[in-house]
Amino acid sequence: MKINCHCHIFSLDCVPLEFRRRFLLDIKNPLYRVIHRLLRRILPDDSKLEDWFDFIDMSISEIAEKLVDEMDEAGIDICTPLMMDMAYCKKFGGGTKSFEDQITETVDAAEAINKKYDRIRMLPFIAADPNREGIINIVKDALGSGVFRGVKIYPVMGFTPDDKRLCPIYEFCVENNIPITAHCQNGGIPGLKEYYHLADPKYWAAVLKNLPMLTLNLAHNDRTGSAWQGKIAQLIETYPNVYTDISYNLEMWFMPRRYFKHVKRMLSTPKIQDRVLYGTDWYMGRCFWTEKSYLKWFLEYSRKIYWCRVEFTDPEIRRLTEDNPKRFLRLQE
Repeated sequence: MKINCHCHIFSLDCVPLEFRRRFLLDIKNPLYRVIHRLLRRILPDDSKLEDWFDFIDMSISEIAEKLVDEMDEAGIDICTPLMMDMAYCKKFGGGTKSFEDQITETVDAAEAINKKYDRIRMLPFIAADPNREGIINIVKDALGSGVFRGVKIYPVMGFTPDDKRLCPIYEFCVENNIPITAHCQNGGIPGLKEYYHLADPKYWAAVLKNLPMLTLNLAHNDRTGSAWQGKIAQLIETYPNVYTDISYNLEMWFMPRRYFKHVKRMLSTPKIQDRVLYGTDWYMGRCFWTEKSYLKWFLEYSRKIYWCRVEFTDPEIRRLTEDNPKRFLRLQE
């Protein structure tokens, strides 16, 4: 049972309007629609970039259906769509779908998918931004619904993970064995470099010191433009429930040998080998890969491409895609 621990199904209207306009993604703008039509005409029929343009008009439910179709093609059984709350995004805030509507649509999409397949396919995570009024009760109510499996923290929206307003949520997660996934990459939406440092794993040190049993995934295991991998490894070795996932790291494309050697090293290092999670960050990189092609990098391409030549064993792949994700999501209990 392979599990994708890092993906998204939020629709484009969940993204701040000014950010959409910057990248010509405001679907209500007639000029942008003309540009999109022109681009579609010149792109090859099998272009992944053209596929990505399809997401511009999709609802959360439609994106969820698209994800599951790709999961089936790749042999992925379960995914954890991570919600995003971008309403308080520094500089680009405003013009987003209401958070309440996003929650409702995410629940409806996940429930419809799970009902359609008569088994669990989607376990979404509720986003928690300390700037949102009433966020503690919002998170608790969402987690109590039986649909949401965990909490998503996205610091580059303009806060640090050790913000005291988040402490009640962390305490609730510890008390109820609820996992948290945190953006831990020197980059990401909304593309404001002055806020990237807020995702530094150092901010989690104080949180974990007070709540050492917190189940936490420090996502992306990023080394691009930062020295955070060492900090992440130290937290994993110090605390029993700290994980990291391998979703969307530019090093995978520009320095594949170094990247895959590092992943293999993690999967053979005591303590760390049991805390590495598979994730793709779908659909963020959909113009480069599908669910199937991303997984094939680990199953085939990493050993076949002559400038990479890194081979993962069956036990390593099983640890990465099955055993560790089940433990993180408490699916073995």
